[in-house]
Amino acid sequence: MKLAFFWTGEFSKNILKWILDIGKNIDICLVVSQPDKPSWRDKKIINTPIKKFAIENNIEVLQVEKLKNNEEFFDKLRNLNLDFIIVVAYGKIIPKSILEIPKYGCINIHWSILPKYRWASPIQESLKNWDKWTWLTIMYMSEWMDEWDLLKIEEIDVDNVDKTPDIFAKFEKIWPKLLLDTLDWIIAWKIKWIPQDNSKATYCKKIEKEDWFVDFKKETSFEIYNKFRAYYNWPGIYTYFDGKKLNLEEISLVDKIIENGQIWQVLKLENKKIWVICKDNKAIIIDKLKIEWKKSMSAMDFVNWNRSFINVIL
Repeated sequence: MKLAFFWTGEFSKNILKWILDIGKNIDICLVVSQPDKPSWRDKKIINTPIKKFAIENNIEVLQVEKLKNNEEFFDKLRNLNLDFIIVVAYGKIIPKSILEIPKYGCINIHWSILPKYRWASPIQESLKNWDKWTWLTIMYMSEWMDEWDLLKIEEIDVDNVDKTPDIFAKFEKIWPKLLLDTLDWIIAWKIKWIPQDNSKATYCKKIEKEDWFVDFKKETSFEIYNKFRAYYNWPGIYTYFDGKKLNLEEISLVDKIIENGQIWQVLKLENKKIWVICKDNKAIIIDKLKIEWKKSMSAMDFVNWNRSFINVIL
């Protein structure tokens, strides 16, 4: 079975390793990744994770700036005589000229139960909404994002403390085998594809900077905590203190009404906890934070250097 992968994201290298380990008669002919980008701090150009893995495992890798009307690239794909192209969080629309190339079609892996949570950030949207389950969907691709026929859906439990990296870790355990089984079933005509009900579609947009800002005046403790779970590690959540951006790197939830203190007020308790009272009169505990241009530190260390943080109204 000859495959090409269109992929860029961080956890892609782990999945590709699993497929190489468990896949029988699998020939990964090509990996297509988005171009390398400069690091945020020193602007040094760094390889995408999937590119680095491909090079280490002697898999050909291409980084294509433009897909549309790229005849040279189309010819490259045609000459590989591919059975499938697998697309996962690639970040670009795949044109019809590519969709028609592989013998059995282009397959997409999406992190929701389609047609719910179409588009860019389904895991984050699910965590923000306090969902108790999420899903892994394997589907055929069309020119319209996340709208074509479904092949396989797998349900995954979500714990109350799960964050985005935890969900990806759960996906990693199941979907390499699920994908390979699905490809085998397609070739053997042992699977039935299911059209989506477009009338039930919901959408989630690309994550923007204003999405990870925490507004204690407008958001409840649950909303803030779920936003923290959704954006954990990247991009994180933040507020402002003393005119500087303050990243809240580790927080937890206090599910009870706080009797003393004002809404949006920062409190220091006797058990060395830093609480912020939220809109619903419940609180979050700040365990670790980072003020702009400084290193990460515990909330207590931050308070020792910034006494005015206690009792401030955020």
